[in-house]
Amino acid sequence: MDTISISDLRANLPTLIDDVNDKLKSFIVTVSCKPKAVMISLEEIESLQETAEIMAIPGALQTIKKGKNQAKKRQGVSFETLMKK
Repeated sequence: MDTISISDLRANLPTLIDDVNDKLKSFIVTVSCKPKAVMISLEEIESLQETAEIMAIPGALQTIKKGKNQAKKRQGVSFETLMKK
């Protein structure tokens, strides 16, 4: 993640918004050389929020780990079998 001063952010805002949106770049914004904010894309914040919501479900992490282990061992139900049901 790149760091940018608030004055540079103001001076280059349209270009930086394009970089954040199109290239998924992110920036730590500093004020008086101190980090104060982060600039990330809408897509990235929506993804982070969705992940936080899923992880807030009790037992979600354990279920995800169990599924990952099953997939590694090629256990579980195949996509084709699932679609037949």
